[in-house]
Amino acid sequence: MMIQCDNSYIPQVIDYIGEDKYKCFYLYMDMKEYGAQGPDVDLWMCGEENQIEGVMYRYFDTLHLYSREVFPQREALTMIEKMHPKCVTGEQRSIDPLRGKTADTYAYELSHIITTDKLMDGKSDLSVQQAGKADVPEIARLMMKEPIYNSVYTYESLCEQLENRIDSGFGRLFVMREPGGRLVATNATSAETEELAVISGLVTDTEMRGHGLGRAITASTWNLVLTEGKRGLAYLGADNENTLSLHHKMGYDFLGLYARLLRED
Repeated sequence: MMIQCDNSYIPQVIDYIGEDKYKCFYLYMDMKEYGAQGPDVDLWMCGEENQIEGVMYRYFDTLHLYSREVFPQREALTMIEKMHPKCVTGEQRSIDPLRGKTADTYAYELSHIITTDKLMDGKSDLSVQQAGKADVPEIARLMMKEPIYNSVYTYESLCEQLENRIDSGFGRLFVMREPGGRLVATNATSAETEELAVISGLVTDTEMRGHGLGRAITASTWNLVLTEGKRGLAYLGADNENTLSLHHKMGYDFLGLYARLLRED
């Protein structure tokens, strides 16, 4: 059974998520920021009102899943067929059972959820600045060069989401520029509450890689979040052994596995 929720259900859903908020942080933060219903969002509970089996949240063209156990397959597949989302996300244990039934339409990606409470070291001759809406078109053009973004967004939809993030105060964009003004790196907090900040959006211009810019802007973003008393969270692709080893050595904590189904069209 699926129950479409209004805002009165949010406290119940937050109670159900409990301390697992880091396992479904986009669902949790988007729901707290944008509510249960609107032109770009919807919230559903699976099961009975007094016995929740899972929670689904639509944010634009992405469907987020969360369950304390394994998300009910039938309800997930019904919503995927009905909504045909660009992206479906959730813990690995909930996404993996859907792979075989969606393989003709969706590619699969697996990531680690990581965090750290240590200040990072990353220095550069170029300074990091917080970006404004005037920077969004240039930031979006740089981000759209990467498959992780151009497989989910159009240039227009990415610009819209970045501008919404600035307008709402829900996240922040950061940039590094050469003395002449050319954008060479960007990073962001893609969602924030008073206690959590999702750090993502790192892109370095291909011509400038290997000069420590990515590490420098990443360190600047993480350190800012930590000094504000927030817990930073990030995704780290599970298929890059060198990157995984580096983050282990840097002292990151690995909290769990997060998966995405990406529509191929």
